[in-house]
Amino acid sequence: LPDDGVAPRSRASAAPLGPVIVIERIDIEGNRSTLDSVIRRALPIVEGDALRASDPRLRDARFKLLALGFFRDVNLALRKGSARGQVILTVTVVERGTIVLNRLWFGTSVTSPWWLGADVGERNFLGTGLSVGGGLVFAGHGDVVGSRDQWAAELRVADPSLFGSTLGWRGSFTWVHGSEPYRVGGDPDDAAAANFRAFPYQRVVGRAGLTWDARALSRLSADLRVEAIDAELPVAPTRALPDGRITAVDLSLRPGSSEVVSLALGFDHDTRSDPVLPRHGGRFTAHVELGSTLLGGSYDFAVLLARWERWWPAGGRGAWGVRAAGGVILGDAPRFDRIHVADVNRLLTPRALGLVVSAQGSPDFLGAGTDDKVYGQVGGSGFVEYARPLFRRTRTIYGGDLFVGAGLWALADRDDLRVRDTPVWSALPVDLVVDAGLRLDTEIGIFELTIANALGRVPL
Repeated sequence: LPDDGVAPRSRASAAPLGPVIVIERIDIEGNRSTLDSVIRRALPIVEGDALRASDPRLRDARFKLLALGFFRDVNLALRKGSARGQVILTVTVVERGTIVLNRLWFGTSVTSPWWLGADVGERNFLGTGLSVGGGLVFAGHGDVVGSRDQWAAELRVADPSLFGSTLGWRGSFTWVHGSEPYRVGGDPDDAAAANFRAFPYQRVVGRAGLTWDARALSRLSADLRVEAIDAELPVAPTRALPDGRITAVDLSLRPGSSEVVSLALGFDHDTRSDPVLPRHGGRFTAHVELGSTLLGGSYDFAVLLARWERWWPAGGRGAWGVRAAGGVILGDAPRFDRIHVADVNRLLTPRALGLVVSAQGSPDFLGAGTDDKVYGQVGGSGFVEYARPLFRRTRTIYGGDLFVGAGLWALADRDDLRVRDTPVWSALPVDLVVDAGLRLDTEIGIFELTIANALGRVPL
């Protein structure tokens, strides 16, 4: 040990206070399905570690275990060991259901009279910590010329701790059989089928990567993606604008067969008190992806994405939350890698495993021209919400929060910012977003009964 008697591993940015203690033993309690080894390898502390009583790793251990998604609650307690200065750390967990309904897709629109699908996962397969999951969605075609029935399927598997180490691995396979709508006429707020055409396409995507738990609450990742695209594009598609002008439509794809090969790096730092219904703490994620013809693909592009959220306790039992997300797409990115309007505007129907099932435009509350945006190369959103606990339980439906919030979102192409006669912020189409409803934490996942959720399933 160093002169101060504290092992180097226990040093933190702020010096811990209190007497030096040695972890003699770690006892695990409450785990009926999860193996002890899964819990132990997630802990930032091991038997034999010397630390001070206020060492932040004791606090981080609880957040780290909650972030696994296997437990509804985690408590850590210290008691005297067999000798002076030694302690026994008892970790008590309350398991939650690990079979989770990640997504439930259903709704109706002009583009797709109906769609239905689900994404289901097992987050703790046989108690080993292995995650397996998959999704399937089907969408019937409407009256848009060129459209067809769409379906998509995905399989995923991940092990966050390879042979008990801080390294993990993950992989996925996705097959998309779709038809992509694009506007050929009409006002931006007119979603009639006659104003659209669609082209058929198929995507087969394989992803494989490694993860590394750099610190107790931080994870790095690296992924390889190989994708084959087959698109039957129309020859020289055009659009008739409301003023009578005819303009070309850029579908941002190579005709026929093309490939995407990319490398991606990611970072995730999570300090939220609860991954579902947080009261304090925050999370930051970043994603950088580079696709290149030098890797064997047909497109040269870069994707830069980031998300941040922060929570603060409010008066009583409530909490204030701030969420921000944004991205920039550089180069010749294929259509499916660009930012879709539903990625930044929660009032619109999101893509289902990559399928566009609604062509409804944005409401454009502020009159900034956002109703004509579908894909962009620069986009983001900011949202402020107030959440208040409605109830907390120990079975089936663990808790519910009422929330209300508002924010702004923006989406633009590079040309919107490059070719302009106004300041850059004036050229960026920005609009308002509001939402309110009930957020539920249940045995089988998170459910949101909200205004945005309803509008996304039955667009007005």
